[in-house]
Amino acid sequence: MSDERRDDERSPDFRNVELVAVNSGGNEKVYPVTLRDTSGSGLGGMYVGQETLSPAATFVLRDAEAGDRRVRIVWTKRVADYVQMLGLEVSEN
Repeated sequence: MSDERRDDERSPDFRNVELVAVNSGGNEKVYPVTLRDTSGSGLGGMYVGQETLSPAATFVLRDAEAGDRRVRIVWTKRVADYVQMLGLEVSEN
């Protein structure tokens, strides 16, 4: 059996959300993300901005439709100077 996450059935689901990182001082840094699709194993998104998002960090995904969820970045791929594709995994509801 393959562990390739792309084998999961994915549903297109385009909407704007916020990926929020909180530092040790409690300050929030908000990154605008457009979700592309959802699957049983996670979410696919696109971030447009200069900063490189760290897979080592834990984020909160603020989503008006699904509520706040803790997520982590499983993979990133820079596809243009300021565009990163993201693979996100929900770490708790």
